[in-house]
Amino acid sequence: MELEKKQIEKIQKIIEEEEVRSLRKEMIPRAQLMPFFDRPFFPQRSNRPLTIPREPSFRMVNSKCWSCNSGNELYHFQHAHQDWNY
Repeated sequence: MELEKKQIEKIQKIIEEEEVRSLRKEMIPRAQLMPFFDRPFFPQRSNRPLTIPREPSFRMVNSKCWSCNSGNELYHFQHAHQDWNY
């Protein structure tokens, strides 16, 4: 029973592959249609409100880095620059 099932599955798989191969041969590649330039384009104003500018925040409020929160900022700054100069 199991061997028959495997053979049937193999045959079905081969048939499907042949069908796919034949369909790919029959397919005709077609170019995309040209857009219509005879209709004028009228842009419309958006309903969304304008963006409100604000100052950038360079301070890290919720910093997970322990070195940023410590008092030895100059020490950590110097070591960071030494790592960059490798």
